[in-house]
Amino acid sequence: MDVMKAMEARRSVRSYLPDKVEQKKLDAVLEAVRLTPSRHNDQNIRVIVVRDSDLKKRIRQQAEMQPMVEEADVLLVFCATDRTDFVMPCGQYGYVVDMSLATGFALLEAAEQGLDTCIICAFREEAVKELLDIPEKARVVSMVALGYGSDDSPRKVKKPLEEIVSYERF
Repeated sequence: MDVMKAMEARRSVRSYLPDKVEQKKLDAVLEAVRLTPSRHNDQNIRVIVVRDSDLKKRIRQQAEMQPMVEEADVLLVFCATDRTDFVMPCGQYGYVVDMSLATGFALLEAAEQGLDTCIICAFREEAVKELLDIPEKARVVSMVALGYGSDDSPRKVKKPLEEIVSYERF
């Protein structure tokens, strides 16, 4: 599958089968994260792979009780490890950009591997950090449910290109 096909195939899945993600496929997703570009090549990232059912259940309690946190075989937790106070000249925190790229690369490789995903950003960061022994200076930016979806919900309709692209001016 080429990149465009992976983007077209990716959808947010909120219900998962109990099927296990093969290690080879998980390794491919993690390798995509490793290859993610980052500002100044800081590689300011740690991905925590959570498969333990009890731990996923406790994380779900800190994530608005979203069922996919617990149902998916794998929960990937994306953390910025340091330099979380660095603000780029444009005014954005650098780690947010880096983690967004890492999350996106994981989503695309998961689609390439025939896996389903859902990005989880509604969670209580401090509680998740405590559950996963994440250092105080690190930031949890996103989580991704990863597995085999149990529904066949279609990809959401996207706006046409002319509604989101302009040239030279807004």
